[in-house]
Amino acid sequence: MGLTNLSMRVHKYIPNKLYGFVIDNNDYQVFFHLGQFKPFQDQGVILPQPPPILGEPVMVSFYPTDNGKAPKAISVERLQKPKQLMGTVDSYDSARGYGFIMGDDGVSYHLHNSEILNNKFPLHNDKVKFYAGLRLGKPRACHIEVIR
Repeated sequence: MGLTNLSMRVHKYIPNKLYGFVIDNNDYQVFFHLGQFKPFQDQGVILPQPPPILGEPVMVSFYPTDNGKAPKAISVERLQKPKQLMGTVDSYDSARGYGFIMGDDGVSYHLHNSEILNNKFPLHNDKVKFYAGLRLGKPRACHIEVIR
């Protein structure tokens, strides 16, 4: 089978392992390592960017497999500049590991322990910086930095 290019979205990313999966609308998954993830370029300029963000659209190049395993990406390219936001922690339950952030854009984002940077867990009303993502079609805060 030849090289395939598909528009997909980031489905899962495991920061401490530096790999993840992208998925299309038919639930077809492709494995990627952070080394295959290419940043968004704006007029040829590459700015510092976060790791992959859940739900972000990407263009994936890979060779399909027929062994039942997800194929490995040759390259994964961002299609748009990641959107960083500020927000305020509405709620956070440290025992359950999740809560919600009200973004400055007026959207409520799900907050999960796995997305918190530097092991600095938030408190109610803390200010945070994060990237807007999607998980299961709902807003998700990714790569959350607590500002306090």
